[in-house]
Amino acid sequence: MKLWVYGTIILLIMVGVSVGLYEYNLSTYSGGKSVPVVKNGDKISVRYYGYIYYGGERRVFDTNILSVAKDNITYPKTVTYKWSNHFNLLTFTVGSGSMIKGFDEGVVGMRLNETKTIVVPPDKGYPFSWAKVKNESLYQSVSVVENLSLNQFYDRFTHANPTTGSVYTDKIHGWNVIVLKVNPSKNLVTIQNNPDVNKEYMAYNNPSILIHVDKISDGMVNYHYVIKSLPILTPDGGVIDEVHNGYFRINYNQEVAGKTLYFVVTVVKIESGQ
Repeated sequence: MKLWVYGTIILLIMVGVSVGLYEYNLSTYSGGKSVPVVKNGDKISVRYYGYIYYGGERRVFDTNILSVAKDNITYPKTVTYKWSNHFNLLTFTVGSGSMIKGFDEGVVGMRLNETKTIVVPPDKGYPFSWAKVKNESLYQSVSVVENLSLNQFYDRFTHANPTTGSVYTDKIHGWNVIVLKVNPSKNLVTIQNNPDVNKEYMAYNNPSILIHVDKISDGMVNYHYVIKSLPILTPDGGVIDEVHNGYFRINYNQEVAGKTLYFVVTVVKIESGQ
């Protein structure tokens, strides 16, 4: 056989191997059958749940799996987790930018029906803004007598119209107040804070954060916060997530912002984008 024939045969073998390797990268084999692999441009559908860590405890912040959503023992939830009655598959086009970058990159290379934990670093997750964070002192005071607008009164007590002499429980401080005067024409309600010294009250009606009344003098109620556990959801949507050096931090970012995210993902459908 002539040398050019041998050369041609060798060339064909090399091309065949190259194509085979390329095809293998696009799919894997199970029981002799080709299994699709996710690549950019594919439209895929997944089941998933995402979690973050608080003090070493895993807390789920999102899922489309009903059994995970219902099980708060095995899968404890973040304080901002919201129940949804919809547990449909999450469907998106890989690489389209519709998902956070770390999730998008993490599904590439997954096989059909594969389950994988995707770790998303903060810079590829949800952005964090320091402008949405404020620090509050653990030691605070409030006037015994306060003048509130009607809207301020509604926020702290009830949406019912206040009446002179009525007693209400303060949603923020947890103690009782007495309505001293109502002046509708000036949109003012005058209240008197009425806590007991050396008594503890539940702030925000939450047993994880207490208010200890230290003293009442010179027209002021002086108190300090006793924080039992973190995180704590405040009525205005903030999350108390840190305590340090006599201050506590209220974070108004998304609870997952700036954190490492973990997604347990199962690919259930792949539609090739090619």
